[in-house]
Amino acid sequence: MKLFDLKEIAPRQESVGKEDKAEIHRARFENKHLAKIASLKNLMGKLPEPGEAFFLYTLKSFNAFTFITYIIKHCGEIEELTFSTYSINERILSSLLRWYDKGSIRKIRMSISESVRHRMPKVYDLIELQRRDRAFEVFYCWNHSKVTLIRSQGNYFVIEGSGNFSENALHEQYLFLNDREVYAFRENCLMGLEI
Repeated sequence: MKLFDLKEIAPRQESVGKEDKAEIHRARFENKHLAKIASLKNLMGKLPEPGEAFFLYTLKSFNAFTFITYIIKHCGEIEELTFSTYSINERILSSLLRWYDKGSIRKIRMSISESVRHRMPKVYDLIELQRRDRAFEVFYCWNHSKVTLIRSQGNYFVIEGSGNFSENALHEQYLFLNDREVYAFRENCLMGLEI
């Protein structure tokens, strides 16, 4: 005698709409990403203090987006997020916009490779659609740099490294520091890229 039928407890695929599936995938991604935040915390133990830098190397542990969620969780609201990347995937972009919609990020400025229009048309369409009603500036250029600037609670975090805003992190290295002068320098570099 069987105790239950899986059909009784699992939603039928036919009854789950496209938007519901996207929400399910996004929730799974965010739960999985919590483990990545824990991995980053275990590696560093704390956020860098002003003038302090961490040199990090990771094997499939976390990606560039992990730093954003880590700072929100351990420092608080992000007043301004500026980043440059070659690539960003749909789930990370959706999660980033969700943090904005929750009020955890007040302003976003992104510089991304203009090739995203042809390489990832769904991502490009999502960027263009979603930025209309938000403080979300996007600049397309011939870009391969990976720099993230986060101003939060009087801190000036700079993250530089090999990782994109995607889920294919393998062997990646990062420099994670808290320094107002380096922040200003990198911001000026990115402004030169028309951010």
